[in-house]
Amino acid sequence: LTQLLFGLPLEMVHGSVRTGVIYMAGVLAGSLGTSVVDSEVYLVGASGGVYALLAAQVASVLLNLEQMRHGILQLMAVILFVFCDLGYALYSRDLEELQARPTVSYIAHMTGALAGLSVGLLLLRQLDGGLRPRLLRWLALGVWSAFSVFGIAFNLINTVTAQLLAE
Repeated sequence: LTQLLFGLPLEMVHGSVRTGVIYMAGVLAGSLGTSVVDSEVYLVGASGGVYALLAAQVASVLLNLEQMRHGILQLMAVILFVFCDLGYALYSRDLEELQARPTVSYIAHMTGALAGLSVGLLLLRQLDGGLRPRLLRWLALGVWSAFSVFGIAFNLINTVTAQLLAE
């Protein structure tokens, strides 16, 4: 449902390729972030990708606020949804009654959103045809690259260390 509400309009405005790259960047970031920060929980579904689409919607509004008729309302809808969903995830994770059940990662949501915002600022078009500042593009690329390289390196080192200790 969230993919339809937030992803479809994003795809209609910015195209399938850009939206798909943002979605996949969020899925990768969600997986890497969870493996680094909270590797004892389960990953279920596509929460990293969905949150990447939500954050990309924020990036689109930020890039095109003057051209959007209801940009502030879109921004408020995304923020309201994120606060409610993350609030519920954090609250339900700490309830004693639910501790017997496996927990689901909320880190995937956050790292997917970080990927969606950074890759969205990098890839999404400005509707007025203007160019975004070079510093913003380099900053977005740097944030995404730094977190990705760190996550991959951490997992490689962690796997090799675990194999050496097992021998």
